[in-house]
Amino acid sequence: MAKHEDKPLPYDPRIVDTKGIAQRLDLQYFRHPSRFRDLRRKLTWLAPLLAAAASVPFIIGIGKTAKVFSNGPVSGAHAMFESNCSACHTQKFAAVTNQACLACHDGPSHPAKSIDTAKLIGEPSCAGCHVEHQGGDLAKVSDRHCTACHASLAAHSTGARIQSVKITSFRPGSHPDFPPPDLTDARPLRLNHAVHMRLKQPMKCTGCHTTTPGGDLEPVTFQQHCAGCHKRELEFLLPGLPAEAPPAPHTKDAPAIRAFIQETYNRLLAANPGLASTPIERDGSIERSPAVWAAKAARKSGQYLFDNKCKYCHEYEPSTAEFPVIKKVNAIRGRYVEAKPQGEPWLARGEFSHRTHRAVDCASCHTAARASTKTSDVLIAGMKNCTACHGRSGTRADRCSVCHLYHNKTNERGRDRRPVEQLIGLLGDH
Repeated sequence: MAKHEDKPLPYDPRIVDTKGIAQRLDLQYFRHPSRFRDLRRKLTWLAPLLAAAASVPFIIGIGKTAKVFSNGPVSGAHAMFESNCSACHTQKFAAVTNQACLACHDGPSHPAKSIDTAKLIGEPSCAGCHVEHQGGDLAKVSDRHCTACHASLAAHSTGARIQSVKITSFRPGSHPDFPPPDLTDARPLRLNHAVHMRLKQPMKCTGCHTTTPGGDLEPVTFQQHCAGCHKRELEFLLPGLPAEAPPAPHTKDAPAIRAFIQETYNRLLAANPGLASTPIERDGSIERSPAVWAAKAARKSGQYLFDNKCKYCHEYEPSTAEFPVIKKVNAIRGRYVEAKPQGEPWLARGEFSHRTHRAVDCASCHTAARASTKTSDVLIAGMKNCTACHGRSGTRADRCSVCHLYHNKTNERGRDRRPVEQLIGLLGDH
């Protein structure tokens, strides 16, 4: 019997059929209590509820929670709206509409210049070009907004007069050059830049061409820019006369100049009656009376002034009048056009500030000035003078908006003024 017990027990192989597996499973497993399983079930409901409760302040804008949804800082022009999103975002979680922009900005339609008569087929939205929440200057838009249309104007506008021009960048071959070859200046003056720039006395361009605080060139006038060197050109007294008198006034009114000369001789004669014995004619004859002498001296002086000195710079209108009629030279900043008293801008479609370029030597851009001998010569710089700094610098100085307008602000309409609190949306003690 003992010998039989020492034998190893036979191996009972595991039952692997379906019934055997089912007999080993605890069918009451999910009924047994489990701390982790119960916690997971509660968290499944509690987490969404907590998330929903936490989002309420952001949805209704309690405190500064609205900033969480901001894409970044607003531009400097909109800094006063930093904490008042609804001033522009009239609808929550929606793009800014044109109506929201037009509440403060007119945004005159494009093109900006009256010289262009084209009409856009589809005008982009305000926010499509002026992308907010990037800080900086909102007016400086990317060139892609401009070249998208100007690379093919015929496809994006009607009535375009420069359809063949494809503008893709500010480079030769990708942008029209300037000035146009047929551009001229009809200013009725005789001005020789070459003579002035070769004078022995050092002369700078800024001696005649000065700028306004806004950067525009001031009109060149005789009193402000020329009289310092040329005021003696208006002296009219007969040579050898022992007297002194101020020069004639620089005016377009020829009768007034004649009257001034006559009054001057009358005054000199009253102060020194002996002047009437001074010969006027070359034969040395003496006039029969002081009055005749004064009238003759005034006539001779006026004739010399108008026939010699005034003609040196000015042109005359064809006239049968007793006095010569000087062609009017209107004081303008741009190009002189005889039929337009206000003139025209040198750059018909662009903007330029001389003050911004005040560190640049004038002759380095206006290269033709030193050899110019005619007033009609166009001396503005060409595109090749600009591309040294613009077009390839990789900075915002290359942008189309630096030189070109999309909205012409002079066409903006007046609007009712509003209190600051209403304008920026301040409420209560905010």
